[in-house]
Amino acid sequence: MSLALPRTSLSRIDKLLLDMSATMPEDARLRRLAHGVRIVVGDDVASTPGLQLTLLTAVNLGVKCFGRATVHANAGVWSAPALTRVTLAATLGEAVIALGGAPEITMDCEERHLILGNAPAKGMSLRVTFDGWSAAVGPEAELPRMAERAYCPPACIAAAALGIGELFAAFAGITLSAGRQVVRLSLWSSSETGATGEPVAEVPAAISVFGLGHLGQAYLWSVAALPYREPGEACIWLCDDDEVEDPNIETGALLQRVDVEQLKTRVVAQWLEDRGFKTRLLERRVDAAFRRTEKEPVIALSGFDDNQPRRWLAEAGFEVILDSGLGGEAHNFDAIAYRRWPNPRSADVLWPLEDEKERLAREQRRQRLISASQGYRDLADDECGRLGLAGKAVAVPFVGALASSIVVAEVLKCVNGVESHSQLKVRACLLGTVAPDGRVDDAPAAVRGLRTQAAAAS
Repeated sequence: MSLALPRTSLSRIDKLLLDMSATMPEDARLRRLAHGVRIVVGDDVASTPGLQLTLLTAVNLGVKCFGRATVHANAGVWSAPALTRVTLAATLGEAVIALGGAPEITMDCEERHLILGNAPAKGMSLRVTFDGWSAAVGPEAELPRMAERAYCPPACIAAAALGIGELFAAFAGITLSAGRQVVRLSLWSSSETGATGEPVAEVPAAISVFGLGHLGQAYLWSVAALPYREPGEACIWLCDDDEVEDPNIETGALLQRVDVEQLKTRVVAQWLEDRGFKTRLLERRVDAAFRRTEKEPVIALSGFDDNQPRRWLAEAGFEVILDSGLGGEAHNFDAIAYRRWPNPRSADVLWPLEDEKERLAREQRRQRLISASQGYRDLADDECGRLGLAGKAVAVPFVGALASSIVVAEVLKCVNGVESHSQLKVRACLLGTVAPDGRVDDAPAAVRGLRTQAAAAS
């Protein structure tokens, strides 16, 4: 019997498993839920903002990616004050629950799990750790704790994303090495995976975010974690004209089920304003006529899923645009391409439009998917419906979170006058074997005046 699934309601995570192994979406969802994410937390997390940010990011990503995340911690951790702005909860335990996580009284040491802080290593422990601008995850026996100085909050987010990414890659059979290797990433230097960098002195006073989907919301989770002395010193402009749909709940870092059918701009603005930020809304699409006005920020973050609006944005009058794009198919869903504009390359080279040969190749891949998969035949009654479902992008939240840590770290370099990357390519599930591909240039001088002093790093 055909389920005749609406094209808009297919989970972008379940689509990955459908395309990889013909697993039906409902079976994939149940498998993810049964697997879940387990995190064992040390007592020092109670008093350490950077570890709390790592924990809450891991819980959020675990719930989004698997549907379930449990945290094993002592009572003192659960009742400790929440020390990071990504949550409104008074205590750390309340913050975990607000994100969909749950306490775990007993810990099954036979299951692969994450450990944070001074938690004792048990069984198949994967340590998640960071220092400065550097993040790492790996088997506890092979990866000692780093100094865990929170110079750069996006490194805490990157550490959580790497940890969830290793669990997901092992679960989905992405790589045989997942969960068995040490993975390191430095947001300070693409060539030195352990580079810790320097404490953040300045944070952006105003930014514009274009596209409030998977990437745009991940950017804003990272922005909210930055060390603003007062978030009201910052104004964030939000540009999008879409409503929240069911599949967005899994991929959107800031979304809850009650947000469905609301405009993304309104939902995201409320999330930011609840945390003290000022917002401005642009509820329209970017087109060839779009131009920045003098009152708008000079820094833009781009979260588009298409190159044409990226090229239009490059002509809109921003001093600097920081953009990332993700692969959308099973073979490249973990690919992250970061670009900064202005760039040594022209916009048409940096963001090429799909030509007829590429379009035909993409359509042929879709046709092969639906021809070889009983799953697609069960999901839609006709070929047009099956092709529509096959054309939906794969998206797994830990990839967007890792991209956000890269992009927001580059924002920090720009406003602090630090040499920054003009381009960077990363495979989120292959960091243990493939070095990031990056190009480094001076930070754009024009953006350094639009900044505010950061709070002291802890």
